[in-house]
Amino acid sequence: MNNNNVDMTNNEIFRLGMEVGRKQLADHIVHQFEIGKPVEINGKLYWLKDAKQNLMDIMDDIESTWNEEHGVKKFIVPISITYNTSKRCREVIVEAEKAKTAMLIAIGDFQRDGWIVDTDYENYKQFKG
Repeated sequence: MNNNNVDMTNNEIFRLGMEVGRKQLADHIVHQFEIGKPVEINGKLYWLKDAKQNLMDIMDDIESTWNEEHGVKKFIVPISITYNTSKRCREVIVEAEKAKTAMLIAIGDFQRDGWIVDTDYENYKQFKG
């Protein structure tokens, strides 16, 4: 080996290649997360989430478990509103003992703001979240 700085051993070349490969892989994973796409590894898709989203999911699981244990029911209530000629539809989740009560709560909370609440409460689905 001469005194030239360009000379590298096989181990140094391997180590440098591994560092570059790791950085490229990390950059790819971060990019996929930022654009909301999964990462494909060995033919399987993996969706990524950040610490905040993970904490929100944990809190949602805790709330769902508590609600089930304490008999809290939630219903999905369809609502709609018309702007000019376009109709916009949404669903809201209302906590109530019965679907009819959820409908009445939604009417009280949303109709005063121009939303039309679907009054066919027998078709409301119970929210399992």
